[in-house]
Amino acid sequence: MRIATFDPKGTRQWRLLVLLSAVVLAPTTALLMVAMNAAGSSPLDLAVIGAAALVLHCAVFLTARSAVAAFAVASTAMLVLAFVPVPGWSSGILLPSALCFLLVLWRVVFDAPTPWPWIALAVALAGIAVAEAIGASRADGELPPWMQTFEATLLIAVATVTWGVAWTARMQNERAAADAQAALDRARRTERAHIRRDLHDVIAHSITLMVAQAEAARVGTGEAHTDESLAQLAESGRSALRGLRGMLRVLDASPPGASDVVPGIDALDDLVAGATTPLHHVSLTENGTRRPLAADTEVALVRLVQEGITNAFRHLEAPVSVEVTVDWHLDHVTVQVSDDGGRGPLRTGPPGTGLTGISERVAAAGGSFDITTGPSWTLTARFPVLDSP
Repeated sequence: MRIATFDPKGTRQWRLLVLLSAVVLAPTTALLMVAMNAAGSSPLDLAVIGAAALVLHCAVFLTARSAVAAFAVASTAMLVLAFVPVPGWSSGILLPSALCFLLVLWRVVFDAPTPWPWIALAVALAGIAVAEAIGASRADGELPPWMQTFEATLLIAVATVTWGVAWTARMQNERAAADAQAALDRARRTERAHIRRDLHDVIAHSITLMVAQAEAARVGTGEAHTDESLAQLAESGRSALRGLRGMLRVLDASPPGASDVVPGIDALDDLVAGATTPLHHVSLTENGTRRPLAADTEVALVRLVQEGITNAFRHLEAPVSVEVTVDWHLDHVTVQVSDDGGRGPLRTGPPGTGLTGISERVAAAGGSFDITTGPSWTLTARFPVLDSP
């Protein structure tokens, strides 16, 4: 059996319990006081019972402010009731309004910080022992021993069960909160990984092309060639800015429209053309008929090509040639990005995280990824198509 969990503070369930305690328990206690008066109880005893019952009902409302303070007030009221004789009972702690103490006990166990729940349990059990001792000393044989034993056992059982149910609800509530926080942390880590990959793919590629085009302009032999390289350099800078602005729009939760951040398969031609300089040759070969791809597959495919070109330009000494081959099949598409090794590797510092990000993208799109290293590098990926038989 699963115990339903709810936070009593400010909820409809708790307000209903408070209302019931006032509407049902208070009138019932008042009727019993009328009966006690008829049975000969003193006006002082009736006044004490009425005041203690009122304090108990007020303590229930006080839990909305401070569960610990409410428990202290309710415990004091119960101690007062323990000293008041009630005809046929050992003490006033069996009056209907005394059930308000259970509501306060529930709240302090559920809501108060540790160690207050354990203190509340100890106080409740100690209070029952004191009340029963007072009642036994005052009974003078009016109540049989078995009745006193039954009464004590019943009170201990009710207090313990109330505490246990409240503690179970507290643990379930804390576990649910911990699970929600863990899910939020996972979502944040995933989003950060997505942002990191997009930043790397957009900015690193554009900056690498700008460096390559600047090198081509520096070694150019003619004014027309220099103008062309500088124009490409400026366009790469503008492309980087467009990509960055697009990502910022996504982070700002603006309506999607940043095509620079989510490129499609049609971006391959512009990607290859924009990467070509006199010192860096990039070619694209497509074999077969294009098949429809999922959106995340198109992004992963384009980013794979982008990363292959970026790595070749960044890590190899120019001149460098990169060949991009896309082979379309009925149930999949294979993409291969190969470089010729250039004039040898450059010392560019420690490796980055671009290939790790590409591997994650490919896996998320349901594809496979492989790297062949040596003097030249080859990146190969296989992606499923949408209309696979």
